[in-house]
Amino acid sequence: MPLGLLHQVGHNSNWNVESFEKEGCGDGLILSPLHQAMATVVRLDAKTRAASIFDPQFYLPSSRKPKLQTYPFFPEQVDGGFQTSTFAPHAAAVAKDCIAFQVAQGFRKVVIPTRFLNQPFPDYFDQHNAFTVDAFMEHAGDRPLCLSLAVTAPMIQHAAWRQSLLNWITSFPTVDEVYLMYEHVRDYKQVQDGEFVRDCLRFFADVVNTGLALTVGYTNTEGLLYPAAGDLNVTMGSFENTRIFSVDKFVESEGERRGPKARIYLAGLMNWVQFEDAKRIRQLAPRVWQRAYMPTQWAEDALAQPVEPTFNQPALYKHYFQNMNHQIKVLRRVPVADRRNYLLERVGEALAAYRDLPAGLELEKHGRATHLHGWSAALKAF
Repeated sequence: MPLGLLHQVGHNSNWNVESFEKEGCGDGLILSPLHQAMATVVRLDAKTRAASIFDPQFYLPSSRKPKLQTYPFFPEQVDGGFQTSTFAPHAAAVAKDCIAFQVAQGFRKVVIPTRFLNQPFPDYFDQHNAFTVDAFMEHAGDRPLCLSLAVTAPMIQHAAWRQSLLNWITSFPTVDEVYLMYEHVRDYKQVQDGEFVRDCLRFFADVVNTGLALTVGYTNTEGLLYPAAGDLNVTMGSFENTRIFSVDKFVESEGERRGPKARIYLAGLMNWVQFEDAKRIRQLAPRVWQRAYMPTQWAEDALAQPVEPTFNQPALYKHYFQNMNHQIKVLRRVPVADRRNYLLERVGEALAAYRDLPAGLELEKHGRATHLHGWSAALKAF
């Protein structure tokens, strides 16, 4: 499998679809029933579905979010509501209907859904098997399957747990792909913890070296580092909840949240920077701006507007998609054995660009270079 890039679809999924279909960004989509009702998925172009996978998103099986309820096989829809103690008799019917939907829509692979278990219980794998895996294995026949799994950061950081996960995902003869996502709780938008990134690289390399295809979901910019582990798929999303995995968005919430300030992705800094800060860099540090900014028409249009864009407009996200598409294409041409050094150079260049910012040009905390030191250490240790 060549190095790939998939859209992690979320709210305003038409932005991802347009970026993929009209601008050629990415290699396919990971479709989201939380954000796309069944009718919306069915209306997608057949070629788009054939390049994409459908994530059933059983992470929180008792979720009552409206679009999830349009899928009759979602666990909360079964027998008046999901209960762990009463779900077992329904597991087979759920599996049959979920498989049938994915096959009928022509997705490139049938995905086995997973539940997010945030505690490493002794029967962790038994719970997954009983919830979906056994039933899907029984009813999918010899069809190649994609096993989805949502884990916590401590599981990846514990060597024995990494080995247990590897043993489990390689124990199924019809599974030839893993769709993995991790919950990494942090105070910053970017992953700062270099040891965690290092352990991700080690784990992903172990999975790829088994011959399984690997898709790492809900990645933010740290996804650019993961190709050092081999040819896998990383993801790009628009809103932050498609770039950081959490079950929070599956919970019904009261009231509206205040929208964040608009940010623009600066490829040369390997970071998202508040739009107003980016304009200050362009004005006060034009040489740094030339190194940091990879222009697209979307961003040029946004920068030319007299009014700052809002977070819920598409231009800056489509700029990000084009930038990521370019960066992954470049990485694809770098042999796996050389990617670590290549990425170390890119991280070093980003750090140098940050250092060359004028002393009085202070960026807000999420737009600073703090993540890059950990990333450099992770690549060196890996």
